[in-house]
Amino acid sequence: MISINNKVNCCGCEACYNVCPKNCIQMVSDNQGFLYPQVEGDRCIECGLCENVCPIINHVIRENNEKQRGYILQHKDKEICQQSTAGGAFTEIATYVINQGGIVFGVELTEDYVVRHVGIENKGELVKFRNSKYVQSRIGDIFKQIKKELLKGRQVCFSGTPCQVEGLRGFLGKEYSNLILVDIVCRAVPSPGVWEKYIKYEVDNKGEISSIRFRDKTLGYQYSTMQLKTKNGKCYRGGIEVQPWLRMFFSGMIIRPSCTECQFRSRYRNSDYTIWDCFPSYKFDKSFDEKKGTTRMLVHTEKGQSLLAKIEEQYKIKEIDSDKIVEGVMEMLKSPTVNSRSEDFYKKIQLEGYERTYKYFYHDYGISYVKYLVRRILNILGIDTILKRILKH
Repeated sequence: MISINNKVNCCGCEACYNVCPKNCIQMVSDNQGFLYPQVEGDRCIECGLCENVCPIINHVIRENNEKQRGYILQHKDKEICQQSTAGGAFTEIATYVINQGGIVFGVELTEDYVVRHVGIENKGELVKFRNSKYVQSRIGDIFKQIKKELLKGRQVCFSGTPCQVEGLRGFLGKEYSNLILVDIVCRAVPSPGVWEKYIKYEVDNKGEISSIRFRDKTLGYQYSTMQLKTKNGKCYRGGIEVQPWLRMFFSGMIIRPSCTECQFRSRYRNSDYTIWDCFPSYKFDKSFDEKKGTTRMLVHTEKGQSLLAKIEEQYKIKEIDSDKIVEGVMEMLKSPTVNSRSEDFYKKIQLEGYERTYKYFYHDYGISYVKYLVRRILNILGIDTILKRILKH
């Protein structure tokens, strides 16, 4: 029977929930708004499957993969590239799978602002999966659905965080030649519970929201912002300096405990592809348009390499030495630090709600807004990217 005594030992992948033969495991939200497994002891038959599939209990250190290859790429379709977080790499992988009569599982933001994994079989729906979602997604019974489709012999593609990919692999228990796995380089996952409180506040104060983009590139890829559009036609946009959700996330205030001791941060991963941002595309090839966004990709398997060869005409693509492409990518190897005031934040938000809590912990709006204005002016003048390079150098 699985039991979580230390929250850093549960990543919330829901593999245990999916594998239980008696359905006696429920995912229950804690006071921080994260889901953890809770077992109905009187129904449990002590089969041990929940512990056997747990990716943290059964963590395996990945070894050097000599076949690993690196690439940077941009989708040639300007609209797809603009809608995507970076260079639109995932769309064409997913399109290929659907064209083979397969099904693709990724993350959507529903009309009622819930972030969850879903499966789609129509290329027109792939827009749901474009753009990052800075909230931990709910898996639900997706792993069960994936296994059913695999056993039918269908092509299946799954995209998620490294821990979700490992959770799926543990649940499946064996390799499937008709499964494509794509993981993202993940900073951390923010709290769904806090997200629910935050988005309710935004709706109550701004009106019904028609669209949310966690990584909007209207101001350019190098200065992506979070954008909320309301049904009454108003648009609210802000960068990491002033946008409340981005501030809480990137300050480490609302990240899952397991993310601070993540066991899945590695260059060598148990997936077919690892994809992530490539802000410094100029370091690899100056011909890549920095305003559009560029994806970095590691291909870990021959299966992944074979698929990429079939779709590479849809990209502007360049192979990069895999050692060079991972240089300086701290999110791949190093876990973030939780904010020292995080526990107090969660206590206060439970007692006093989102608005008072946010204003209490992030009351330096004046200074933050000045930083935002300076960054915005530099962005308009087109010199923010140049200054960023100089500072990094």
